[in-house]
Amino acid sequence: MTYIKNNLIRQYKAEAKLPQGKYVFFRMFFILVFFSTQQSVASNINFDKQIHTYLQKEIDSYLASTGSNKQQQKIKLFIPKGSTDLNCENVLISRSKKEDPPAGRISLTVQCESPKWKFRASAKVNLWIDLVAAKRNLSRGELLTADLLHYKSADVSKHLHSTEAKIKPLVGMTVKREIKKDDIISRRHLENMYLVNKDEFILLQVNTASFSANVKAVALQDGQFGEIINVKNLSSNKVVQGKVIDKRVVEAIF
Repeated sequence: MTYIKNNLIRQYKAEAKLPQGKYVFFRMFFILVFFSTQQSVASNINFDKQIHTYLQKEIDSYLASTGSNKQQQKIKLFIPKGSTDLNCENVLISRSKKEDPPAGRISLTVQCESPKWKFRASAKVNLWIDLVAAKRNLSRGELLTADLLHYKSADVSKHLHSTEAKIKPLVGMTVKREIKKDDIISRRHLENMYLVNKDEFILLQVNTASFSANVKAVALQDGQFGEIINVKNLSSNKVVQGKVIDKRVVEAIF
C-alpha cells in the first residue's frame, strides 16, 4: 500500500511540473500571441467608414439648416496609405472651413489623443439639392419678386458661394448685374435696395371694408418689398404696422 501511494504522489508531481525550458518557451509563446492579437485588433481602424459617417452627419446638418431635401450625393475619399498601421480607441475627425457647405473638395484632419498622432485626408463631395434660379432673364436694377424665381436642381459643389435654397429671403432685393434664365441666384449679384428708408415721409394706404384713404406717415424702419415695418400715422400720431408695396408706399395692416 505504501509503495502504490508513493508512486501515485510521484506521478502527480511529475505531471504538474513542466521542465524549466518548456515552461519558459510556453510563457513566451503565449505572451507573443497575446500582444500580436491585441495589436491586430487595435490597428483595425476602418477610416473609410468613420470618415463617411462624419461627412454624412455634416451633410444632414446642412440640409436641416437650409430646409433642403437631398436628391443625390457622391463621396470620394483620399486617405494616406500610412494610416493603416495606426491604432486608437477614439478617433477625432474635423474639417476646415466649417462655415461652408459640406461639398466640393474638403480638407479633413484625423487625429488621436492616445496614442498621439494626426494626419490629413481629403474628400470630394457632390451634393444635389434645389437651389433658387432665375425664371427668366433679369435686368440690372430689377426688383425681385417671387414670380421671377423658381427652384432648379444643382450640385452644391459648383455653387459654394451661391447656395440660396429659399425664395422668400431674396424677395425685395435688387438685381445688381444681369442674370440669365435658369442661372443659380447668388447674393453677389444682388443688393438690398430699400423701397422705404427710416425717417422719410411715406404714403400710408389705409384700406378697410368700408373705406380707403391715403395718409401721410413717417417710416420708423427701413423696408424692402413685402416687408412688414412700423410707421407713424401723422394724422393720428399712432404707430401702426404696414407692408411695403412700392417706393415710399406702405399698406396698413389691421
